[in-house]
Amino acid sequence: MASTSSTSPTAFTGSSSYSADLQNAITRAVGFASLPLQVLQNKQNDATDQRTALQSLSSTFQSLQNSVNALNNSVGSGSYVANLSSSSVASASTSSGVTAGSYSLNITSIGSHTNTMSANGLTTVSDPSSGNIDSATSYTLTVDGQSFQISNSSGNLNGLANAINASAANIQATVVNVGGSSSPDYRLSVQGRKYAATSIQLSDGTNTSLLNTLSTGSNVTYQVNGQTSTATSDSRSIALSPGLTVNVLQTGSTDIDVTQSTSGISDALTSFAAAYNAVVDELAKSRGQSGGPLSGDSIIYSLSDSLRNIANSGAPSGSIYSIADLGLTFDQNGHLSFDPSALSQATSKSLTDVQNFLGTESSGGFLKGANDILTGIEDPTTGSLPQATQSLTDELSSIAGNISSQQDRITLLQQTLTAQMSKADATISSLQQQVTYYTTLFTTMRQNNSNGNG
Repeated sequence: MASTSSTSPTAFTGSSSYSADLQNAITRAVGFASLPLQVLQNKQNDATDQRTALQSLSSTFQSLQNSVNALNNSVGSGSYVANLSSSSVASASTSSGVTAGSYSLNITSIGSHTNTMSANGLTTVSDPSSGNIDSATSYTLTVDGQSFQISNSSGNLNGLANAINASAANIQATVVNVGGSSSPDYRLSVQGRKYAATSIQLSDGTNTSLLNTLSTGSNVTYQVNGQTSTATSDSRSIALSPGLTVNVLQTGSTDIDVTQSTSGISDALTSFAAAYNAVVDELAKSRGQSGGPLSGDSIIYSLSDSLRNIANSGAPSGSIYSIADLGLTFDQNGHLSFDPSALSQATSKSLTDVQNFLGTESSGGFLKGANDILTGIEDPTTGSLPQATQSLTDELSSIAGNISSQQDRITLLQQTLTAQMSKADATISSLQQQVTYYTTLFTTMRQNNSNGNG
């Protein structure tokens, strides 16, 4: 809720017998002047509550959008999984273009990187943040015959390593201590990123070679499906087949079976039902006699229609006519429940029908229909919820400005009235003191005259 400022006038210390009446006059005047401010503050509170409710709705619709995205990822190539007989030898992932199949993979070498290090006899560096192996500030780095100009403005070894890493060369530079803690000797270590024999050299302006090759890298080598010939790769990530990528972990053999599975679709439909029901419950908060700040707002009816349209998205495909054929059914409260056995029966008849009904977010079917509707609701620029939220944000900004102006006007009125009433009170007090003085004087004179006559 938005905070409100006190508009009660500050009491002045009066000395006349009418000071309380004068204070009451100020209080009444400021109270009447504060009525428009109270109206603005009520509008501010209402708009704040409405915006909070819209943000809660947006959060639930975004969760529903995420569940649709997950369902989209579970169909097509996402329905394929790769199972390995030896997960210690390699891991595998599937992507677009993958098909079911079986493979045998024999990793004969996991390959290695080429390693180089700054040569003996160069300047010994005990502190890489201040010292360097060479006094130059410009260097030439050569990697597999390609030259890169390196500028080390810092003049220290750390800066040289950073400058090398900032170049476009496909290598990795680090600073290592080969001398121990008692007599540190920091060197520049440069390693090739590829699993291959990489030629690496660094020279200064005098063409002095600064690196020695410690070990020459080698390719990853492997055999597929019993072939006697050996394939090579300069990466441990191997495209074994269209849509099938294998990540080499160690030498050895493993079988890889790529199969189509519906478990991902089942999990995604479970999540979709839960997210759908969360939206239903959030919309319900704005209906009925006890409805929240958005009760009666047209956006609630619009969003409710959109939610029903999502459930009715998609066109019949073979044996699948609606989401009910996938196991998604409604109860009397509009909540979805998912029966995995119904999906299992549908896919056993025709997985193709299921996938065609679902489609994708970009090419039609249930998923495209649902995604288009949710985009119309959640798009940051054109979505109905972001636009409604922004409209309330703009309104709150305008109200805040009007409240500030009203508070300034009331404060000025309060200060003016207080000054005027203080002046009036001082005048009344002075007159009352004069009355008291003359009354006392006349009383004394009468008493004196009465005593003299006696």
